Amino acid sequence: MDVEETLAELVESNFLKCSSCCHDYQNPRLLPCLHSLCAECIQKLPHQISSQSENQESKDNIPNGKVLEQFACPICLSSIFLPDGGESAFQSNAFLFDLCKLYKYKHDSGRHCDYCQYAGKTVDAVSLCLNCHDDMCGNCHEAHQKTKITRTHQVVPYEQVKNGLYDHDIRQNQKLKCEEHEDSYLTSFCTDCEMLLCPECQTSAHVSHNIVDFENALPKYSKQIKGLISSIKTRLPSIQNYCEFLEKYSENLDQTKEQLLADTQTQAESLHRMIDECKDKLQKEIKESCEAEMNQAKDKLKNLQIASTSLHNNAHFLNQLMAHGKPEEVLVMHREITSRLTQLIKMQMDGLTAKLRIGFIPGANTEQNVQTLLGKLSNDMIPVGKSESNQLAGSELRITSVLPNVKSTPEFLLSFDSEGTDESRDIWPTGMAITKKDNVVIVDRDNKKIKVFDSVGKLLKEFTGQNDNKIGIPFDVTVLENDTIALTDYEKENVKVFTQDGNHLLTISGFFKHPRGITTNSKGEILVVDCRQQRITVHDPKNGNLIKTIDGLDKKGNRILVDPYYITTTHEDNILVTDTAAPNIKVFNMEGRLIAEYGTYGVKEQQILQPFGICVDDYGYIFVADNQNHRIHLLNPDGKLNKFLLTKSNSIWHPMAVNISKKGFFLVSEALGKVRLYKYL
Repeated sequence: MDVEETLAELVESNFLKCSSCCHDYQNPRLLPCLHSLCAECIQKLPHQISSQSENQESKDNIPNGKVLEQFACPICLSSIFLPDGGESAFQSNAFLFDLCKLYKYKHDSGRHCDYCQYAGKTVDAVSLCLNCHDDMCGNCHEAHQKTKITRTHQVVPYEQVKNGLYDHDIRQNQKLKCEEHEDSYLTSFCTDCEMLLCPECQTSAHVSHNIVDFENALPKYSKQIKGLISSIKTRLPSIQNYCEFLEKYSENLDQTKEQLLADTQTQAESLHRMIDECKDKLQKEIKESCEAEMNQAKDKLKNLQIASTSLHNNAHFLNQLMAHGKPEEVLVMHREITSRLTQLIKMQMDGLTAKLRIGFIPGANTEQNVQTLLGKLSNDMIPVGKSESNQLAGSELRITSVLPNVKSTPEFLLSFDSEGTDESRDIWPTGMAITKKDNVVIVDRDNKKIKVFDSVGKLLKEFTGQNDNKIGIPFDVTVLENDTIALTDYEKENVKVFTQDGNHLLTISGFFKHPRGITTNSKGEILVVDCRQQRITVHDPKNGNLIKTIDGLDKKGNRILVDPYYITTTHEDNILVTDTAAPNIKVFNMEGRLIAEYGTYGVKEQQILQPFGICVDDYGYIFVADNQNHRIHLLNPDGKLNKFLLTKSNSIWHPMAVNISKKGFFLVSEALGKVRLYKYL
């Protein structure tokens, strides 16, 4: 709050200046926001027409369907509704009005005697009656003191008024007039109606009310107002601190803006420079290769042209010799002629052994790749007061490499049925993995088998395990770094590891209730998602020991894995899990923190009916099998939908497991055993 001023200081300050016109207040009116303006200034402010429907917050104060005018307070910008009576209907600010009168007493020059004006005279006033508030000349002053009614009034000289000697006396004698009874002054307060009264008011509607004088009425309201002022005082430091925070925040934002603009400009210039350097290098190589080949071709051409001319001359000479030469002339040169002609017949033409084939294969000049090279703007909101550290690192899926173009329609390469031998039930290929030799490993859940096919679908091996290691109900499979096969078995509640020939190596048990999806990370560790325990476990591939448990929590610490199916990892070791409960794709970092989500339940774009297999290619593209919608979702590495890679129109039917071959082809298994192979880049 401001330091309290003396009355004299207050009257001489800008306290009496209207914020709109910047002049002394003229008929000051108190607005609902407690700011005051001249009545005329209120009238001059821009007004807007509004109605109840447009102002729901104030509908209790607006008659139904009534059109009102409103304006903005120039100090606090609050919206103020104009009362029915216009600006004059606002409460008069009696405090400012009386202070302005005091200011005029002290500063107005050329004040004239009020009594002489009644007689049609203009005489300078020299005195002021504090009781009547009348200006008087010297003669009228003397008459005023001789009149019985006014002889006790306090009359003071204007010179002393202007010097501020009677400020408090003037204020003490200033009274408020009754708006209803203009000739009466307000003298008392009705506590029932909470309004000021004049003597005439007391004889009408307030006869039976509790009427007290101002001094007795003030303590209650003074205490209330002082309490509110105290509350305001306690709030002001926090508001001031927040203002300082906002100023500093705005300053930091401006600095950040300038720095980011400079950084993006530098990055763009660097890319331009590198592109120009690469272009110059390519063009230099083009020129050198083409010019070297052109020079060689020119040399060959020149030599052949000389040989051609020589042969032409030889032929012409010999034709003439044979036509017109005498026998002895031919015979004398026959050795030279025979030798030369024999050389020419046996001569090999010095031509090109190979032609230069040169071309330009343009890179994928997509907007996505340009953005990847230039950089991505991290633009999000964090709660005020929370630490900003580590907000940008690992907070989302990101595109970290240039992406190749995806074919508008993937090229179908081949398909095969994943049939084995001696099978009594339909094939249900719930899992698929790829070996280092590009062999395809299929989990046949209902026939309780693991089948290994070569890259064109020829069955190489099938096994079910033996004795204690016999496979119960397998679900998913992955290939470990040593090219062995690890599968989940939810009937036996374990993970088994076999060689590709079916020899059992390891069983991991004691950690699972219903293991489903299985994969590995960049360290070769085994990750298993358990649908009953709604968690992910990480295991040592050598001995199966538990490395860590990932519960999969949201930002509030709640478990969000409901019915998880499949699992895969990105090159950054982020974990992607498909879940029948939306959002259907949940992404965690290795610490188990949720960093991204994708998909809701349904048939529309970015919706999934039943998410099954999921995999990631070398570029970070994410593939998701939407089993009930008969389609494959292709997501960019940042988790945004790129397109539907395959749909029912491509003959896809209930896709289950998905994977990428070593040659970079996309594989998908379907219900009842069909496996399809596509070239998508």
